[in-house]
Amino acid sequence: MPTVRCSRCGQEHDLSRTEPSFWRPDAFFSVPEEARNGRISHNDDTCLIASTDGQSLTCFLRTVLEVPIKGEGRTIGWGVWVEVSDQVYQRVDELWEAPNQSEEPPLSCTLANEIPEYAGSRGLPGTIRLTSPTTRPSLVLASDSKHPFAVEAREGVHFERSLEWRSWFFHR
Repeated sequence: MPTVRCSRCGQEHDLSRTEPSFWRPDAFFSVPEEARNGRISHNDDTCLIASTDGQSLTCFLRTVLEVPIKGEGRTIGWGVWVEVSDQVYQRVDELWEAPNQSEEPPLSCTLANEIPEYAGSRGLPGTIRLTSPTTRPSLVLASDSKHPFAVEAREGVHFERSLEWRSWFFHR
């Protein structure tokens, strides 16, 4: 991939190894830093956030949303978090190491990150599919969504748009 001049810093960057991704769900950052150790259990695949009274948990999973790059025969993968119900979280946990987990039907979720330049993207409905014990679940946003990010994710983007997406995350 050729280098691209960055609109932020003016330098040339090789974006070939950059994928748009989020470190944690947005809700993680809503918990005051001093309370995180007591209320949040997290790793690079899962995140559980206890309510302030400790009576309920909000469950999140890290997924990959593969968006086709038009005319390229490949995709760009977004590393995004989704919120799932307790039941879905339990089912994923049961199947996490199962070699046949890909046989599980799709599971409901909602997008748990606000995508830059796509106001209102957090909360978009979708489904996840388990793929294998060595890969993250895949995400598909609802096919009836007219939200611009969901439409682009479904229909694909041109290569130049994929470069813009990559550049948003280069300086994070």
